[in-house]
Amino acid sequence: MTDTVIAAGGTDAERLLVHCALAAPSDQERDTVADLARRVTDWAGFFELAQLNATVPLVRRALRDAEVYALVPTAVQERFDAVAERIATANDRRLDGAVPLVQRFDDRGVRCVVLKGQLFSLEIYNDPHYKRMNDLDILVEPDQVDTVIEIYRERGLFATSELLGKAPKVRVERSHHLPSFVSRDGALVVGTHWGLITPLTPYTIDYAAIWKRVRRIDFHGAPAWAMAHEDNLHHLGIHLPYYKTGVRELADLWNLARHAGEDLDYELLAMEISAAGTERLMYHALALAHRLVPNPHFQALLDRIEPRVDGFTRNDTARKTADVYTLLRSRSTHTSRIEKAYTEFNMTADPREKLQRFGRLWSGLLLVPGTEAARMSSLREPGVWDSLGARAIAPYRLTRVFQRDLGKWLFPAALAKTFYDLGGAYARQVRSRTGLGGARPAPLSIDDYAAQLGLTKADLQAVLDSQE
Repeated sequence: MTDTVIAAGGTDAERLLVHCALAAPSDQERDTVADLARRVTDWAGFFELAQLNATVPLVRRALRDAEVYALVPTAVQERFDAVAERIATANDRRLDGAVPLVQRFDDRGVRCVVLKGQLFSLEIYNDPHYKRMNDLDILVEPDQVDTVIEIYRERGLFATSELLGKAPKVRVERSHHLPSFVSRDGALVVGTHWGLITPLTPYTIDYAAIWKRVRRIDFHGAPAWAMAHEDNLHHLGIHLPYYKTGVRELADLWNLARHAGEDLDYELLAMEISAAGTERLMYHALALAHRLVPNPHFQALLDRIEPRVDGFTRNDTARKTADVYTLLRSRSTHTSRIEKAYTEFNMTADPREKLQRFGRLWSGLLLVPGTEAARMSSLREPGVWDSLGARAIAPYRLTRVFQRDLGKWLFPAALAKTFYDLGGAYARQVRSRTGLGGARPAPLSIDDYAAQLGLTKADLQAVLDSQE
């Protein structure tokens, strides 16, 4: 294995960040970590960069393995340690609930495929704390979902849709997953999928082929399953958020490829991409990962699928990869904040709470903060006019992302429905105050919904906040 470099550019600190995100560095790469660490002069700035890319645990581990952690000033070490320990504690609590759940699936004859981070922590990183695990993501066969829900009930988990008064249902024509199921203490959050992407998009995934390729694994002592390397890489590419593209997300792509080596069949992957029509999603993901950790297989695949990629994606990807500095500083979680506002809007029937969340949702979509807008537009040091331009175009960028993820018509329909629901909430309040339509119970607030589930509002908010 040869040394890894950032292609065409990158400061010592930027190269160090990327080298520290290698799951299994060679001796030469570990030496490079040590050499680069000796050149870093702004450790506080380096910590901020690691935190922005959500790779604090990985960076800390790499510096310690290279025996250069002592170079980090004590005050900065304390910041690294605090973040890493907080993530480790949360991940351990999640894993404590996940293992017996996975065991129960096997006991009931459910083939539970462990997806993404929880799988990679076992097979690639050998570290359950390598990054913050928002949830346990699993893939199951559609005809086993009812059994899965029964198991969740047995173990006391509730569905987030129940906050809206809706029972979880399998709707294969409209969705690819159940609402998240959450333990009462919020420690375990499970994402249950029967597909890898919404059926409302034009992409066609061959799930029968995926299930033929699954393999048995040991999940911390519990029998489970995993997808083939090709399907895992395909999943990472089509699932990559368009603007949440820090080292945390991209490292899984290059580390999976490095781990699989010659066992990863790129010809099979190319055929799966072609059959699914996911060229633009994979082009975007592979190009960003390849920019930081060059991989000849990625380059060959990019060359092969590029003719079927639309102009917007090619140009936007080129803009993102033009400058290492901006690529490493462009990770944005702003879409998650919009999604949380939408969830909270639907959770409450109280008009005042609904109006507050309505305002947060629409301001998040239309009045994007300057810092987030600059990240979305990959601006390095924007002037006044560049900043204004980035904020003006941000709603268009966000709309494209949500339509890509939710389907062309579902996103505008969901937005239109917020006006209808808000008007309905105030209409019910007027009828209640005037006595029209008879006596009506007070509208349920977020506090009320939390109480119905045996939680406090703070507990419920912690669950929502855990979903970055």
